[in-house]
Amino acid sequence: MGGYDAAMKVILAYCRQAALEFFLGLDVAESELLELPQETASVRRSDFPIRVRVADGRVFIVLLEVQSRWEAHVPLRLLEYDARYRLKTGLSVLPVVMLLTPGGSVVECFEDEGLRYRFRVISLAAMDAREVVNLGNPCLMPFVGLMRGGSEVFQRAEEAIYGSALARSDKADLLTGMALLSGLVDKDLPRRLLERRRDIIMESYAYELIKKEGYEEGVRSGIQQGMQQGIQQGMQQGTLEATREHILETLEARFMSVPKDIFNALRKIHDPDTLKFLFKKALRADSLDEFRKTLTSFLD
Repeated sequence: MGGYDAAMKVILAYCRQAALEFFLGLDVAESELLELPQETASVRRSDFPIRVRVADGRVFIVLLEVQSRWEAHVPLRLLEYDARYRLKTGLSVLPVVMLLTPGGSVVECFEDEGLRYRFRVISLAAMDAREVVNLGNPCLMPFVGLMRGGSEVFQRAEEAIYGSALARSDKADLLTGMALLSGLVDKDLPRRLLERRRDIIMESYAYELIKKEGYEEGVRSGIQQGMQQGIQQGMQQGTLEATREHILETLEARFMSVPKDIFNALRKIHDPDTLKFLFKKALRADSLDEFRKTLTSFLD
């Protein structure tokens, strides 16, 4: 699997509401990215179940399937996951396919004998990049490179992230996600992005997730070496505190608040590799208690 799944996980950690509102037209009051069930081997990392509460009080699951390209078996696979989440949560499900690149015989309805299954398809290639950039929302900018005319306004989209009021760590992760997604359609875009924004991309600990998940060869050739060097340099320059802050921000984004005991325990960790491991755990833990157990195991 390519790096687009890692990029989407990073983007949705910060910009879930903006994505749901723009791409699906939902009036989101609250949303939560659910963990994939560990016991279900067939559920893939590019599936993002999101529990959503909209302004009128309705609560349901948005099942977002991210595809780098269309595949004929997508509808049946989506139906399988749809049924599982209905059974698991007792909630209704809005099934959505986000298609990152054009091509294939795309459908929005699967029919076979007595079965008729409808879902929504978001084709990024069919969207006008210039219109999205003009909206000015930094949360939408990582997708611009995949849209129609994206290469022409790519730098403007990048500048919208870089010049936004977001926290520096959030900007770094969004730019990293932008690099990975754009590499699906133009291998030169991530390279040029890295050249222009090396200062901030080097601070992105989203790279730890990306490095674990794996990503496309074309993107790797453009950004891997520079990002690895940047992370090493950052650690050498004493960015342990920045790493701790990034862990806390990730936990806060996922679980709303961080107890003081976790904050205090993190300050006792001074090993760079341990902090990097804890960052990955913060992205994946099912609960704060699970993260706390991992954290305290390094203090025993």
